[in-house]
Amino acid sequence: MEKESDYGEFNLISTAEEHVKEEVKSVVVERFQTPVSRVEIDTLIHSQTNANTRKNTKWSLNIFNEWRKCRSKGDNDIPELQDMTAEELDYWLQRFLVELRKMNGDEYSPKSVYYIICGLMRHLKDHNIYINILEEADKRFVLTRKVLDAKMKELVSKGVSCKPKTADPVSNEDEDKLWNSGVFGFTNSTSLQYTVFFYACKLFGLRGRDEHRHLEADQFELGNDKNGYYIRYIGRNNKTFTGGLAHLKLKNKDIKHYCTNYGGQRCLYTVFKTYLDAIESGIFYRKPLQNGIRYGKQPVGINKLGNFMKEMCQQAGLVGKKTCATEMYRNGQDE
Repeated sequence: MEKESDYGEFNLISTAEEHVKEEVKSVVVERFQTPVSRVEIDTLIHSQTNANTRKNTKWSLNIFNEWRKCRSKGDNDIPELQDMTAEELDYWLQRFLVELRKMNGDEYSPKSVYYIICGLMRHLKDHNIYINILEEADKRFVLTRKVLDAKMKELVSKGVSCKPKTADPVSNEDEDKLWNSGVFGFTNSTSLQYTVFFYACKLFGLRGRDEHRHLEADQFELGNDKNGYYIRYIGRNNKTFTGGLAHLKLKNKDIKHYCTNYGGQRCLYTVFKTYLDAIESGIFYRKPLQNGIRYGKQPVGINKLGNFMKEMCQQAGLVGKKTCATEMYRNGQDE
């Protein structure tokens, strides 16, 4: 460009460089959020804490504070939990454990006492006080641990809420009722899935939820040999899942069930074949679809799996049932 030009002088390269710098600066500014406060950080942490955990922590602290309030009516000036020294915490927790009662004066169960202590420790952790009262290596709380142990043993000896929740076994009559009521069978995709679930429990020792969660179609094989038609369950090894009875004592990592009623109304070979044909491959438990024996691509959730037995028993008018262990006992297995 000539010096006499009316446009003046400019540097094209430097202008381009400045434009790039501005663009980079704009990207950097937009990439990150504006600075957050401590309150916003705490809100994020709180929002991702399990609701039941928060509820238990609050419940435990309320019980402690109610006890603390009653104790403070006398000459006792008990600090708030998070303001106590380790020595004060050890002293007051011993007394709290011995004096702990429900509002009606009854004793808490051993499990509830344990949960209360865990809730109090979580409260301390929320205040950045990292103390594990149950840690044996921590000598500061030796007496508290001894009192807790003695208290729980005393409650067990008294029989306070120690009755285990057990389910009655599924009898042959109950099983007939599940079939006759239409809960089991080929009526629809749900009834077929219930049937497959029940007999996977009964025949192969798969427990009600976790051991069903990761099952895949190729873990069940159908065939026939000189002994007749069979269903074979093939277990798999990984770090957290051993696959029911298939890995307990048998040398082979599979169990066969021969269908003695092949071709009959309750032929389990036909049950499993119909189900496997419907799902084809992949995850074993899929969400049932309407209009025929059809299943979607989405797997059944773990909580839904956990309720299968309850659902089928309610539909058939049965209450609290279990399968595999009872069947083994009937067949002469050692307790």
